[in-house]
Amino acid sequence: MDKQNGMLKSVRMQKCWTPDFVSKQVGVSRHTYIRWEAGIQTPRHSSLQALCTIFEMSPAELGFAAQMSSVQVKDAAPPKASVHDDQREEDNGVTSEAEHDLSALLTTWSLGLNSCWQWYMAGGQRELESLVPTYVTRLIKPTLTPGPEQKTAASLMSQVYQLLALLDLQRGDFTSAQANGTQALVYSQLAKDWNLYVAAQIRLANIYSARKRIGAALNAFNEALHCININNDLISPALHSWIFAGLAEIQAAMGRETEALQFLKLAIAVFPEKPEEDACMSYAQCDHSMLYLYQGLVFLRLGQPRLAWEAFSQVDELKPVPSERMRAEFLKYRAYTSLVLGNMIQCCIYLEAATRAALAINSDLAFSEIYALYEHMLAIWGQEPRVKALAALFQN
Repeated sequence: MDKQNGMLKSVRMQKCWTPDFVSKQVGVSRHTYIRWEAGIQTPRHSSLQALCTIFEMSPAELGFAAQMSSVQVKDAAPPKASVHDDQREEDNGVTSEAEHDLSALLTTWSLGLNSCWQWYMAGGQRELESLVPTYVTRLIKPTLTPGPEQKTAASLMSQVYQLLALLDLQRGDFTSAQANGTQALVYSQLAKDWNLYVAAQIRLANIYSARKRIGAALNAFNEALHCININNDLISPALHSWIFAGLAEIQAAMGRETEALQFLKLAIAVFPEKPEEDACMSYAQCDHSMLYLYQGLVFLRLGQPRLAWEAFSQVDELKPVPSERMRAEFLKYRAYTSLVLGNMIQCCIYLEAATRAALAINSDLAFSEIYALYEHMLAIWGQEPRVKALAALFQN
């Protein structure tokens, strides 16, 4: 192969699958799969056969025409219905076969969205920008059509809009982030999925916080807490803990130390011992690092930077290590805490690491926040050569 395999990439995106998802199904590394799409490498016989089985297509349809003679597609199962097939269903009712096809599609899209969440935490901003919106097109009809699969489709649509809101937030587009976050809330109510409703309120609260609208963020957290009080037995412990942690930070920002520490204790108390087993972890994506991050933020807001530093430092002991997105957050706040503590060298080290991490995950929001921090450094240590040299990080 001497050019990019656009056919393989196209059929993957039509199914709303990520490279991570396909590579796991085939049994190869993500790096190897990306090389197939890039045209740098061709799959071995067994891998190509697995690809054909997963996509239910021939090698030629996947862009590997030269290898057609060596691979036969397994055709024991009929092809799954495409979105266009769904759109051609007549208005006089859906057949049981079509319902089965829709159920299979929703299962596939659910798996794809799970990969999208993991990819978001890993910093896959750019490809998600083009991939996630395709789910809206695919899900809109089953979401708005009454039937046995409507709630499932609506729950997936809520996840899609939460992802879109987060992608907007990372671009610094607060208006779109808030609009998509509100849509996520609407679809969670249509799905009657109160865990998704709570998660959507948390996303909105974080968007408001990024916009420095503390009152609106507090209202969003309180709405989520009200939902928990009504549906306590149905709500994920991880989401429950996240609300308390968010409320702790807001109370600390408002100077209410007693309330902040009480909420922080509650967040720690209700957090699940094994968060990876939480029913909502696929889209919640919050592990113990979330607790350490909020603990540090609470102490920062309360004007206790040394305790904040100790809280942020706990992340070094975590196994498995936090995601790239969480790592970037910790680096940013450790740089800020170093600034507050007056440790110039430490601040320079963490600010450089945080800048590179923000660039790696393509977060305009994190990058702009780090640059604002650098301006504070210049105001304090502007004549120091080491501080001046950091300007090169922002010149491109």
